[in-house]
Amino acid sequence: MYRHGIEAIKYFPEQPLPYALSGIALMMQKQFAEALPLFEKGVELTDDKPELRSQFYSYLADCYYNLDSVERAFKMFDEVLKINPNDILVLNNYAYYLSVERRDLDKAEEMSYKTVKAEPNNATYLDTYAWILFEKGNYAEARIYIDNAMKSDEEKSDVVVEHCGDIYFMTGDVEGALKYWKKALEMGSESKTLKEKIEKKKYIAE
Repeated sequence: MYRHGIEAIKYFPEQPLPYALSGIALMMQKQFAEALPLFEKGVELTDDKPELRSQFYSYLADCYYNLDSVERAFKMFDEVLKINPNDILVLNNYAYYLSVERRDLDKAEEMSYKTVKAEPNNATYLDTYAWILFEKGNYAEARIYIDNAMKSDEEKSDVVVEHCGDIYFMTGDVEGALKYWKKALEMGSESKTLKEKIEKKKYIAE
């Protein structure tokens, strides 16, 4: 995908799509720094294509966030939402990143609720909303949404499963928490605190 994208750029240097394809291929390999200039070039080529421009902003946001440039990432997300305020994927990612940073949680909740309303059975969106409620201390309500995420037919990530354990612990269900923490570990979780949670049988924030 990357090679074909780069080859296409040689023949069509003013077309934005080859830059997107090459950059996405690098992102999938976690080569975020290498992907940045491709997406930046793509932005330059989309002045008259706002929808495509918003996609490039979204890619840039994810790259910046993974490179620990949080403020630049949030600025890019804001640019996307100026163009398309109902971009569900961006609303979810932006809300989740805010919750991880433990900031602007009211804004995060508002954005995340839009995604849950739009796709009420989406496990990822339900998990994001549950986690924001968790960070705000609304544990009982968070449990409702994480339970709905776990009931979804979609495949759940180890992050979602670990979050379920965290929320269960905070609602007083230690046995339930341990069950989900152990399951997350079995799924290959790279959480820095998961093993300690299991050993100490208590929630530990990262």
